Amino acid sequence: MVKIQKTILSRVEGEIELKLIWEKGIIKDAFIIAPNFRGFEFILEGKPILDSLIITPRVCGICGHAHLMATVNALENLYKNAGYNIEISKKANLIRLITLSAEIVQNHLRWFYLFVFPDLLKLETYTEDLSEYIPIKGKQWQKAIDFSSKIVKVIAIFGGQWPHTSYSIPGGVVCDPTTFDITESISIVDSMIKYYEENIIGMKYENYLSIEDYKEFIEKSDKDLSKFLKLCFKHNLHKIGKAYNRFLTVSNIYPIFSQGATKRKKYNFNIKKLEEIDTYSFLTKKGIDFNGKKYSWAKAVRYEGFPYETGPLARRINNKDKLFLNLLADLKDTYIPRIWARIDEIIKLLLAMKKWLQEIDIKEPSYIKPKKNIKELEGIAYGLCEAARGSLIHKLEVKEGKIKKYDIITPSTWNLGPRCEKYLSPAEKAIIGLDNSLIAEMVLRSFDVCSVCTTH
Repeated sequence: MVKIQKTILSRVEGEIELKLIWEKGIIKDAFIIAPNFRGFEFILEGKPILDSLIITPRVCGICGHAHLMATVNALENLYKNAGYNIEISKKANLIRLITLSAEIVQNHLRWFYLFVFPDLLKLETYTEDLSEYIPIKGKQWQKAIDFSSKIVKVIAIFGGQWPHTSYSIPGGVVCDPTTFDITESISIVDSMIKYYEENIIGMKYENYLSIEDYKEFIEKSDKDLSKFLKLCFKHNLHKIGKAYNRFLTVSNIYPIFSQGATKRKKYNFNIKKLEEIDTYSFLTKKGIDFNGKKYSWAKAVRYEGFPYETGPLARRINNKDKLFLNLLADLKDTYIPRIWARIDEIIKLLLAMKKWLQEIDIKEPSYIKPKKNIKELEGIAYGLCEAARGSLIHKLEVKEGKIKKYDIITPSTWNLGPRCEKYLSPAEKAIIGLDNSLIAEMVLRSFDVCSVCTTH
């Protein structure tokens, strides 16, 4: 007998509904439903071009800075496509990288302790050893909140506020940091690195970065990441959550992120091979449609016709990190590598942030005014960015000084969007075949669910 189970997933950004189709105790089909329509793309239509710098950071309360950067990239590419050179100082570029990285770090840290660990506790009998991870009361839970709040102060130092800052504009940034600002930021990053070493990996970062497989790490560490991995193996979570083994990253941040699409081999990313499909979406090219088979406000995204996973695991694979190539060989594209990739990214971003902060020359200009008024530009441009949850794409069409059309493809749309005629989304595929609804929710959370980004 077929059984249908619907769950509103908590502990995510916004709300996501998970609909499971059970048969003989096994999940035979899964639907990830984004139930709320927000309409940012429609709000932007007809607005003055620079209004996008204020509006798009409001798409998400967690990764709003990434949306700002995607918009700025699109506006600067609008200049380039029209034949006008945009000059950006090294100082402005460094500040943009630093603030974007700070946002990603805060997301990964909160997600691991607030969203992932509480599920593991449900599989265990509470013991004194694990009580430090109990939400609200646990010592490690509280530390994660403290340090994830600390790193966003770096964004506030340069961007004036977080979330929803709009400090980056075509031509640079509008802040003019002092030596004290940079010193304070380095101090925050240093404290984060120390926290990461003492609490998450249990060793100096130099030693961690030489680790090449999970057995070596578990043997050498007894801190939070190691405890997480041991619990996963204890409950056979190393066998769950396999998706398509296809990975996409749309932009570069040297030496951490490398643009590319990996399907057995790595290929260059080509934006022309990307397609949005509305077969199962309420939102279509012809308007809103509630016919029977449609089930989500999100659209499916395909690259060369195939679903691709985006996010930290994709970034680690496309960057050819030895540890994650080995994890992929041993454990496939499953629950553990997907979560570990997010934790791994924290230290790599912190080390890069410290280097970038030390390279800032405060004598350089923060902003170089473009030589052409943006109101006089017309055309189409893309803005690409790596956000906390993965690859983010903004597409802008401008005519007569106003936004004619704005299209946003978020990381959550790649991973959690609906199916198309041929393929399930990566997250839907990863859930099918499981025999436990809690485990199904854990697999879904391993993609770092954000419904507000999914439907934007």
